[in-house]
Amino acid sequence: MHSLIALVGPTAVGKSAIAVELAEQLGAEIVSCDSMQVYKHMTVLSQAPSKGQRTRVPHHFVESVEPSESYSAGQYAKFAPHAIRQILARGKKVIITGGTGLYLKALTEGLCDTPPADITVRDRLWDECQGVGAVRLHNRLRAIDESAASKIHPNDARRIIRALEVYAITGKPISAWWKETVAEFSEGQVLVIGVNRDRETLYTRINNRLLHMIYEEGVINEVRDMLHLPLSKTARQVHGLADLEHYLAGRVSLKETITIWQSRVRHYARRQLIWFRQTPHLHWVDLPEIEPPWETAANIVELIRRQSPSQHVAASL
Repeated sequence: MHSLIALVGPTAVGKSAIAVELAEQLGAEIVSCDSMQVYKHMTVLSQAPSKGQRTRVPHHFVESVEPSESYSAGQYAKFAPHAIRQILARGKKVIITGGTGLYLKALTEGLCDTPPADITVRDRLWDECQGVGAVRLHNRLRAIDESAASKIHPNDARRIIRALEVYAITGKPISAWWKETVAEFSEGQVLVIGVNRDRETLYTRINNRLLHMIYEEGVINEVRDMLHLPLSKTARQVHGLADLEHYLAGRVSLKETITIWQSRVRHYARRQLIWFRQTPHLHWVDLPEIEPPWETAANIVELIRRQSPSQHVAASL
């Protein structure tokens, strides 16, 4: 049976509860791959695993970084593999779970070690993009790097500009840098399982969760306290912070805040699903509207058994 399992999916699908049940059934520890749950002082806002869940199963990279600090996929890629190998050395399995696809990609596909940003070049490209549009820049990228252009949407201005910037700085297509990327764990070592629900059910869960956060979990008070802390740019990206900050400043009503926030999170869930659908060798599990997490976990255990690798692959971990 695989020793390293990734459980991913959109926000509010129920990953945290399923992961805990799965970890107990497999004798595993949980390694979070969530870019916001890594921060302290935003337990409700980031919907970090509860204290009860963390008592039942050890969690790593949850509420471990001060919000004043920046945290990136590169830092995660530096520290998470060491933690994973320590868990495996204790004879435990590992469940990587969370909604940040880039963090999982950092482990399973590696991160591209491209040169740092050149602000002068980047600003020039952004100015040009404002004038002629992303599609025109995408055509230019296609002329110099067909491979990269085929993987980047013509409207994805940020990635197009980054690819052109790297070429301008180094004279080397970004696709060539991609080929030099080395993953921490080879293909076959990580079994990636995605959990999802039908769209209407998922959106209802998102809407209800935000209402529960506001009226039952005290997220407004949590944000009020957070705003007295020094917050890094990355910590400020947590969903709901800006919306609740505007509410606390009296700029919008609570009703308007809820509507806007719910819409943002639904849109974020759609983006997550688009990302994960591009993840190689991902096994999807469609969840029924009503199914207890322990039952879902039991079904996933059967899936894991059916996908068990050969002994030499398991031993290589």
